[in-house]
Amino acid sequence: MSNEYNDDKTWELFSEGKTKGVFQLESNLGKSWSKKLSPSNIEELSALIAIIRPGCLKAYVDGKSMTQHFIDRKHGREEVTYLHESLEEILAPTYGVLVYQEQSMRIAQKIAGFDLQEADELRKAIGKKKADLMAKVKKNFIAGAKKVKLVSKEEAEEIFGWIQASSRYAFNKSHSISYAVCSYWSA
Repeated sequence: MSNEYNDDKTWELFSEGKTKGVFQLESNLGKSWSKKLSPSNIEELSALIAIIRPGCLKAYVDGKSMTQHFIDRKHGREEVTYLHESLEEILAPTYGVLVYQEQSMRIAQKIAGFDLQEADELRKAIGKKKADLMAKVKKNFIAGAKKVKLVSKEEAEEIFGWIQASSRYAFNKSHSISYAVCSYWSA
């Protein structure tokens, strides 16, 4: 992202939860989580907009929401972990939390050798929550992972299960980034 999003006073507004009238963050929920996260760049603001959606707030792992995991990891209160070391490059910008559908697509390309069309089928299965399409994609993912040999069959099953669970909350990054730009400018 460019340097045009570098106004310190604007980022202070987000950190202080002063988001009244700010696109996507004007609710009490937006104010509260903006203050908790204290975003300092467009990438973090984009993630904030994605992780305060109901699915992410309701997706609990180890006793807390994925939203809280993201925030705790950003602030160093929780260790950033990855299901497999090969996922670090893809998930590092979101502190090991699967936030975006596009991250699932990249994981499928890396772990299972999916081409862009196959990865897009995964995105459609996630976005539209289609069980029949998800079952087909899972079969192809496990078979692809066996060919790529980056992870074991058990690890492939676990990673796909994680992707499948993320379908309850993963958001489209292109939407989230454009929302973040609008939020920044409205702030």
